[in-house]
Amino acid sequence: MATGIARLDIKQKLWVFYGFMALSIASILLGVAIDFLPLAGVSFGLMYAYQCIQRPFSILVLFFFLLPFSTEIELPGGLGTDLPSEPIMLSLLGIFVLFLLKDIKQVKAEIFKNPVAFLLIVHLSWIAFSAVFSTDSLISIKFLLAKTWYIVPFYFLPLVLIKDSSDFRKIFKYLAVAMFIAISYVMLRHAQRSFSFDTINKAVRPIFRNHVNYAAMIALCMPYFWSLYKSEKGLFRTFIVPIILYFLVASYLSYTRAAFVSIFMAVGVFYVIRWKLLVPGILLSLGIGVALMTFMVQENNYLEFAPDYEKTVAHDNFENIVEATYKMEDISTMERLYRWVAGVHMVNEKPWLGYGPGCFYDQYKSHTVIKFQTYVSDNPEKSGVHNYYLMVFVEQGVFGFLIFLLLTIIPLVLGAQVYRSLVNPADKTLLMAAILSLVIIDAIILINDLIEADKAGPFYFLNLSIITWYYLRKPTQVAAIKQIPE
Repeated sequence: MATGIARLDIKQKLWVFYGFMALSIASILLGVAIDFLPLAGVSFGLMYAYQCIQRPFSILVLFFFLLPFSTEIELPGGLGTDLPSEPIMLSLLGIFVLFLLKDIKQVKAEIFKNPVAFLLIVHLSWIAFSAVFSTDSLISIKFLLAKTWYIVPFYFLPLVLIKDSSDFRKIFKYLAVAMFIAISYVMLRHAQRSFSFDTINKAVRPIFRNHVNYAAMIALCMPYFWSLYKSEKGLFRTFIVPIILYFLVASYLSYTRAAFVSIFMAVGVFYVIRWKLLVPGILLSLGIGVALMTFMVQENNYLEFAPDYEKTVAHDNFENIVEATYKMEDISTMERLYRWVAGVHMVNEKPWLGYGPGCFYDQYKSHTVIKFQTYVSDNPEKSGVHNYYLMVFVEQGVFGFLIFLLLTIIPLVLGAQVYRSLVNPADKTLLMAAILSLVIIDAIILINDLIEADKAGPFYFLNLSIITWYYLRKPTQVAAIKQIPE
């Protein structure tokens, strides 16, 4: 598979190798001589640039291998970044631009002319449009740029680079190894704290922001590790079974209700797709959502769910927090309700264009209802509304919400249709993994804001890319492969 923008013959490759070795030795010696060690990294920077040009797929693999270890870094001026994930994202964005400039014939028009790509382009366009009318255009423009370097590298670039489904599986093999290392690091630190509920956030740092990011990443990766078990043979398949069980234990010990429930939900969706009930299931879910919202807003019924301020507290035991959830006394649950109420009031005030992408935090406190206030309502982390669908509605208005809702539904429907047309078991399990991983993310963002988080956002768009990849190749897949029983 040709993944490079240009090819070198053997003699040229030897010259590149010797030149790199000479430059490496020279830069290291010079760095030591003048006491400027960063100079030693020049050769590695050049090697990275060479890989970007000659083997861009290796950079995509490298990104997902390093992603579990990516760490949030605070920069001067109140800014922050994720290292090394964000710089590599920008590299992948640059690689796609290079493809467009250098070899545009290799970038087939079909990757832009399909239902999912159309919705993504409309989604980006609406973000740009609503940014013009934003309450803070600078924040909204930053949001637009960040969204671009998630969508282009993980949706469009794989459609250009990947010609064989085995390359997707290669990404997930490296990811499985990296996740095993990262989870073992967390489990070791958590074991030193007796696996207690109140220390899980300390155990996951610094490579995860909190236990929610940690648990969400485990959950959304599980379908892919299941697909490796179904499609791989030999020693790797032998090891993947205990690894999956190990990851399930880690998921439970993360004490994150949404992530663990989403795994069971994905199992249910698997059978819904197999029984051809996905569309009725989606319509039923939408109906329940509309009915619930209608009930809550009629005659201000939502006020009946206001918490008792003195009883709504943090808990240091997982069993207590589960009990407190259904009693409406868990502080994290009630703080979400506090922000949801504010979000609905914001939607009522600016329903058409919203407040601008990325602007929820700066605007929501003046729309809160004091009856729902909790001990953590000062929100020192500057977190969002904790419901991504509502946040899109608040920040991008009704059209932005409807676009995102279609972006949630259409890929699932397309994926289910293509799944039924495929006959190769390995392809079927990979496509199903993408659908189920997408379902897990869709479920988790009902009570969290993770699409713009580096531990979840890349997978969201990679899932869409895999579904589109199979959608574009459906006719040849069906014609070329003899039917094999599952």
